[in-house]
Amino acid sequence: MLLFGMIKIKKRGRNMGRQELTINLSDDILEEIKKYKKARHMKSMDDTVAELIKYALTLPPYFKDFDWENAETKADEEIVSGKVKSFDSVEDLISDLKK
Repeated sequence: MLLFGMIKIKKRGRNMGRQELTINLSDDILEEIKKYKKARHMKSMDDTVAELIKYALTLPPYFKDFDWENAETKADEEIVSGKVKSFDSVEDLISDLKK
């Protein structure tokens, strides 16, 4: 058995090709997993978590390495300071982009 903080991995059987993974999750994260399970019409939480882990492992490096929290903080600061524009139509937006 391997222990990594809040994660426990235990090998099940010799040639089963599967291992048991125990993770302590916050209620908020568990609720998000349940919402994902329901939206994808998945049968089990095991399959849902396995799919989410596979997805996370295949994300392009840009998404894995990008500091999303920092970017969100900067965006919030720009919104508060008024460094935003709004447009009445898509045409107005495109026109402004061409300036």
